Amino acid sequence: MNNAIIHRVQGFLSKVSKEGVELDPKLVKEFRDACEASIHKQFSPSADKWRPRMSSLGRPLCQQKMERDGADKDIEYNAILRFIFGDLVEAISVLILKSAGVNVEGEQERVKLKLGKNEVSGTLDIVIDGKVWDIKSASPYAFEHKFGEMGGYNKIKEDDTFGYITQGYLYSESKNKDFGGWIVINKASGEWNVCEAPVVQDEDRKEFLQLAKNNLNALLKGEKFKRCFSDTTETYKDENKNEKKTGNRLLPSICGFCDFKRKCWPDAILHKKVGSKAKYPRTVWYSKLVKREV
Repeated sequence: MNNAIIHRVQGFLSKVSKEGVELDPKLVKEFRDACEASIHKQFSPSADKWRPRMSSLGRPLCQQKMERDGADKDIEYNAILRFIFGDLVEAISVLILKSAGVNVEGEQERVKLKLGKNEVSGTLDIVIDGKVWDIKSASPYAFEHKFGEMGGYNKIKEDDTFGYITQGYLYSESKNKDFGGWIVINKASGEWNVCEAPVVQDEDRKEFLQLAKNNLNALLKGEKFKRCFSDTTETYKDENKNEKKTGNRLLPSICGFCDFKRKCWPDAILHKKVGSKAKYPRTVWYSKLVKREV
């Protein structure tokens, strides 16, 4: 963990809690402007045509092709609030980092990068002490299991559903700097954590930049959509701990986060996990749900 960042933030917020502080009016204005920009961005209809973005090039190629082809998104009504929450957490995080004396060199900078003959653009979050960092708001589960002690860079690398690592290396490559990792805020508790990228990152950088280049070439060449994943048979353990089939079919978890899942899985349905013994069973996506209880 990058203790320098966390210690400064904790020290500053502790002081705020105990005695309060006078904030720099310039930083307050920057925060206000960022909030206003988020509201306009999230509520206004987008007139932009599709273009490849650094933030999405590491995601599954099938998802990116759907977006390129203008497929209708399957977005729940509450998604807009999640997006705004993310923007606001990022904005207040920047204000706190600067107020805490962290060496912030830049934030929300538009950048471009050549990948072979093609170019991709994006907006990086923040540069601290010469490294590019991404700010993430996270659920309590993701805070602990993805970015915290039970997760970390290598865990994210195993199943990078949202293309976070590719995104980080694209941003950092555009600035010719190292990728620091992620500054993460727990949306429920307000806790902070730093999930660091490796100090030696040449091989990973090469691997993920090549992935981005391959995806970009496929998208711009007009390769047709092809579903990347298959559903699986759902099983559970009976009272004798024997594995049984429910008759249901589960979507891959990566598909559950996709805005286009019902294009691939028209009958997809979100339901509590059948056969779960948990007091509050988690919800999962099913491609076929014939049995709701066992």
